[in-house]
Amino acid sequence: MKQKLHTFVNSITLATKNTKFIDGSSKQQLLYSTSVPSYNYGLSGQAKYKRSLGNNLPSVKGEVLFGLHPVLLALKSQKREKIHGIFIEDKFQNEGSQHKVKSEILEVASLCKVPVFIVKADVLQQLSGSRPHQGVCLDVSFLKITEWSEQQSLPRTSSLPFWLLLHNIQDPMNFGAILRTAYYLGLDNIVFPSVNSCKLSPVVSKASAGAMEVASLINIPVTSSETLFCKWWHRQGGQVVGTGTGSNTRTVDINSFNMTEPTLLILGNEGSGMGTKLENICDIVVSIPGSNTSVDSLNVSVAAGILMHWIKSSRNNRQNFSAQDTEV
Repeated sequence: MKQKLHTFVNSITLATKNTKFIDGSSKQQLLYSTSVPSYNYGLSGQAKYKRSLGNNLPSVKGEVLFGLHPVLLALKSQKREKIHGIFIEDKFQNEGSQHKVKSEILEVASLCKVPVFIVKADVLQQLSGSRPHQGVCLDVSFLKITEWSEQQSLPRTSSLPFWLLLHNIQDPMNFGAILRTAYYLGLDNIVFPSVNSCKLSPVVSKASAGAMEVASLINIPVTSSETLFCKWWHRQGGQVVGTGTGSNTRTVDINSFNMTEPTLLILGNEGSGMGTKLENICDIVVSIPGSNTSVDSLNVSVAAGILMHWIKSSRNNRQNFSAQDTEV
């Protein structure tokens, strides 16, 4: 394996010396652009500063993912229609054999025949919008998301489907953190609206540790609504579980909740929560009990982790008990 990686790294070095080497100090004009990419600087959650490299910036064809795990998972999942090229820091290739993820990135890029460009750190800083790129960026087409339709039936990927609906989550760091936890815990699908919601972006992918590249995501089209989606869920035989702070008379402690049927969990906006319209359509509203009244709520991504883990555990416990009863 080490020999194979060493050979691959050498082939990159030789190839880039001829045609595709992009160096901040080089006079070559190939792939250079005089404009700063807007796809990263224009996002919420942008870096604190930006420094122009003038005409030494590579042009890109899609959007730029940055960071080890987003890049690796995008390469492995192949959900992006096109992968235009991978930009790696000049010292990255020397560290590859000592770093598991870096080694895997180089190998997968080789297998997928992705063009590899060796660049200086300043170039990656510019491509990533001065965010933590960890020595690698990936030029990819935009991620295509499955669009929900009222005509479809609930896919039974598990005996008790567990879906998540993100209502108007705005912050990309929160959005990404929730995607990461949901994917880790094995939720079947993550649903979000087309309007008034954080847009999928390289920032979200990084915040999710790459989970955005592999998770099952569903988008509610502009022509529909979250309310219609919840009504569809009811018609499929499922329950809708909302979330709140415990001030509502309908709210119950999450500790008393057990998942016994297909469940859709709604997480509300960071400031305004679910809103009355969605709350009224919920079968139940759950909250997380706290010990201190001076802090009366949790960050939405933290609350998401607690709620998803509890509900998933209650489902698993029920299935385990059922299996034991069958054996007896």
